[in-house]
Amino acid sequence: MSNFSIERITSIDDHVAEAAQRLSSQLGSSNQVSLSDKYLESILENPDSYWLMARREADARFIGMASLFIMRMPTNVRAFLENVAVDENSRGQGVGLALSATAIEIANSHNVNTLRSQAGTTNEVSQAMLTKAGFTKAEYLDYFECDIADGPRF
Repeated sequence: MSNFSIERITSIDDHVAEAAQRLSSQLGSSNQVSLSDKYLESILENPDSYWLMARREADARFIGMASLFIMRMPTNVRAFLENVAVDENSRGQGVGLALSATAIEIANSHNVNTLRSQAGTTNEVSQAMLTKAGFTKAEYLDYFECDIADGPRF
């Protein structure tokens, strides 16, 4: 039995903002924006964006988060699971797996054909968690990036 619950964030308060700062800082180089309340609200305003957080039942502290984005295209309905972060003191308790499972359920309920996630080539913990959650490594894809801005826009 888990000692945490998963919830979709639908409003910003001090607890959510603090957790976003704390958990996103544990993602390392992924941080490219300033997590102002205005920016966090913009996440919630997008109907295709699902911001999930894990909350520890004992003290109601947020201990993990993940972002799910659903993209509808003429040829496919695809979703992306990003920024899965678990507080350092709560790792190994199934939080990342539960966040991923919730994202899979949401994607399924929206008729998503493909759910993608990524983990750095040296991030063996994230790779193992994604595999346990049901993801397989797509050997046929190469990952390309195009940096649009030189820094945070918010």
